Amino acid sequence: MNCELCPRKCGVDRDREVGFCGVSNTVKLARAALHEWEEPIISGTKGSGTIFFSGCNLKCVFCQNYDVSRGFGKEVTTDRLIDIMKELEDKGAHNINLVTPTHYVNQIMMALDKYKPSIPIVYNSSGYESVTTIEKLNGYIDIYIPDLKYSNDELAKKYSKAPNYFESATAAITAMRKQVKDVIKDDLMKSGLIVRHLILPNALDNTLGVLDWVTKNLDKSTYVSLMGQFTPYGEAQKYKELTRKIKPLEYKIAINKLLENEFYNSFIQDLDSASGAYIPPFNLEGV
Repeated sequence: MNCELCPRKCGVDRDREVGFCGVSNTVKLARAALHEWEEPIISGTKGSGTIFFSGCNLKCVFCQNYDVSRGFGKEVTTDRLIDIMKELEDKGAHNINLVTPTHYVNQIMMALDKYKPSIPIVYNSSGYESVTTIEKLNGYIDIYIPDLKYSNDELAKKYSKAPNYFESATAAITAMRKQVKDVIKDDLMKSGLIVRHLILPNALDNTLGVLDWVTKNLDKSTYVSLMGQFTPYGEAQKYKELTRKIKPLEYKIAINKLLENEFYNSFIQDLDSASGAYIPPFNLEGV
């Protein structure tokens, strides 16, 4: 079957060759473990049961999971994926957190048809999604955590090789919003949407554009996570404007915009999170 899961619609038969995402149809994982550094309503006190999928339909030059996004990982069967979900449940995970899962949607649905965990399923993605794929997931996913990386498509093209990112991501997030309502119980999200945005250095207009879109198109009760963790990983050093962390003034302006737009359900990441200490080791743990 020719793959059209994401907006690239590259049409590759991934049973025979890899797509733009860099992987075949066989599920490939880099890590499966409890993770404590998501938003508080996701990590809780015991951690989120994160499953990091290998490959990605973006090629972000600053990716903090660079090796994983470029294909590092171990191939597993659908049955092994089910066992991993069960193991994370047994460890006390508050949810099953599928990280960069877009290119494995069909296999994930097959797994969830065989076994539905008793805890919420989180779809944690770059935001570069096809509405058709998101609609297929209706009923499978309890919590969506998409990035909204860019409002500026020139930056999306330059840094992620995705010239139509904003149109695709906003349409997908709108579809996600229609599927799930925000439900918080005992300080944990059971269902809902969290829109994430990473502030980039020298790109404040991009951040302000993202927040303006959320203001105009989603309710002010929307959970927004503003991240200050940018660190020059991957190929970022090749771009002069990306060779530094964000400045306190950039951070302050972005936060002020968030507050001006009255997002009362928001998470603001501290600047000291811009450190490799918060990136988990990708050593095939739990795979």
